[in-house]
Amino acid sequence: VLKSTGVRDLVDKLKSNDPDMVVLKLKKYLNDPDIAPVIMNATLDALEENTNCQALYIQNFNKAMLNDQMLHLLRILQSPKCRIWCLNVGETYNVSDKTWTKFAKGLKHTKVTHMYASEHTITPMLKERFRDVIRKNRVKHELHIDPNNLDVIVRCTHCWWNPINAKVLQPFIQNTGYEQILHDETTLGLKGTTDGRNVDTI
Repeated sequence: VLKSTGVRDLVDKLKSNDPDMVVLKLKKYLNDPDIAPVIMNATLDALEENTNCQALYIQNFNKAMLNDQMLHLLRILQSPKCRIWCLNVGETYNVSDKTWTKFAKGLKHTKVTHMYASEHTITPMLKERFRDVIRKNRVKHELHIDPNNLDVIVRCTHCWWNPINAKVLQPFIQNTGYEQILHDETTLGLKGTTDGRNVDTI
């Protein structure tokens, strides 16, 4: 299984900091939502070595994203060399409340400033805890508001709060040919989330 083309390609690109990894949507490489945990483990091991990924979409892998994998992801996010600040872990149903709570607690030791987790997999109280932590994390770096990082920022969609909405970025968006996204409700996050409606556009 680990020798399949998609898995091997993903692992190689992660380890070599391929430009395609800056905004990583895992389902592009692992197109079977029912992959086994061993494949996710190999992916996470490779992600540990990566230093160029800024946005990680790791949603909807219910047989592979279990408690151990979530805690492994947290350890990666807490590494000083990890650059991930945008995270989508939507539709992750087989993670315990205890693990989600650990994840929320540990998130304050990461660079994550924007994220999404499905509301029906976490409690409303935990969602608010997540949002509080990532808001506080926004003082740690400027990757989410740096005009020179707009090419990445515009691809960071489907969060509770999409970074493109930051007021400081609006003048730069209008001056760099991205004006059309100011009228795109999906990109701005004004309609739909990963919960079915925009699942195929992520």
